Amino acid sequence: MNYYIPNVEPGLKTKKGLYFYEPSELTKKLYFYVLWGGEYIVDAPYSIRRDYMDSFLIFFIKRGSMHFHYLDQSFVAKQGDIVLLDCKEKNNYHVTEEAEFQFIHFSGKGTQDLYNEIYQRQGCLFTLPSDKNNLPNILSLLASNQEIDFNISLEIYELLGNLLESTRNTFESRDANMAKVPPEIQAALTHINENFSSKITIEKLSEISNLSTSHFCRTFKKYMGTSPYQYILNYRLIQAKNLLVQTNLSVEQISEDCGFYGIGHFIKAFSKSTGGMTPGKFRKVCF
Repeated sequence: MNYYIPNVEPGLKTKKGLYFYEPSELTKKLYFYVLWGGEYIVDAPYSIRRDYMDSFLIFFIKRGSMHFHYLDQSFVAKQGDIVLLDCKEKNNYHVTEEAEFQFIHFSGKGTQDLYNEIYQRQGCLFTLPSDKNNLPNILSLLASNQEIDFNISLEIYELLGNLLESTRNTFESRDANMAKVPPEIQAALTHINENFSSKITIEKLSEISNLSTSHFCRTFKKYMGTSPYQYILNYRLIQAKNLLVQTNLSVEQISEDCGFYGIGHFIKAFSKSTGGMTPGKFRKVCF
C-alpha cells in the first residue's frame, strides 16, 4: 500500500493518535479494517494534498469547517458533517480557521462497492444523527490497542450502512411508529394489506390517498423508504413465505393467493429475493 502521511503538517496544533492497526491476513481477506486514525485540532495553513493512496477516508467535523477539493468538486464541510472519500482519487483538504476533526483510513472486502453506491446516491458529504455516527466508537477501539478485528469491522459496516440509509430517508420512518406516517399513506398501506391478493395499481393508491400519482409516489417513498411497487412486491413475498412454511398449499395456489401475475412471475420474483432459491426449495429448507 502506498502510505502517505506527511512528516511535517503545518497548522497541526494537537492530536490524539495516530492510532495504527495491523489487521490479520484473514481480516484483510474477509472484513472491513482500519489502517490508522486519530483526532486533530488544526488551524491555517493546515493542508493535505494526495494524488493516490489505496484506502478510503472518513472525516467527522467536530468543530469549525474544512474545505475539500475532490473529483473536480469543491465543498465545505461544517460542524457535524461527515465526509467520505476514495483516496485512489486525487483529493485535497485544508482549513482557513481552527477546526477539530476525527478521521480513519480504512479498507476491506466490499468497501469499493459500498462506496460506489453511496457516492452515486449523494456524493461524499453527509450529516448523521449522533447515535448513527460510529466514528468515535471506532477510534475508541483503536485506542484500546487490543485485537479488535471483528468488532471494528462491525462498526465500519454499520457506519457505511448508516451513510447509505441516510440517502434513502429511512431513519425517521424506521425509528418512528405508524402514527408518524401521514393519514393518506396509511390509507394506501391499509388497502395494500387488505387487497394484496388482487391487482393493485399506483393510480388506485393515489386515488385512495387523494394525491396526484407523482406526489403520492414521492410521499410514499419518503415515509416507507421504498417505492409503492417495491413495497407491494415485498409484502406479497412475505405473505408467500409465510404460506409456504405454515400451509400445504401448492406453489401455484400460493402464487395466486398472493397476487402474482402467474407462476412464472412468482418464481422469478421469489428466486431474486432469496438469492436463487425457488419456492419449492425454500419450503423444503424451512421444514
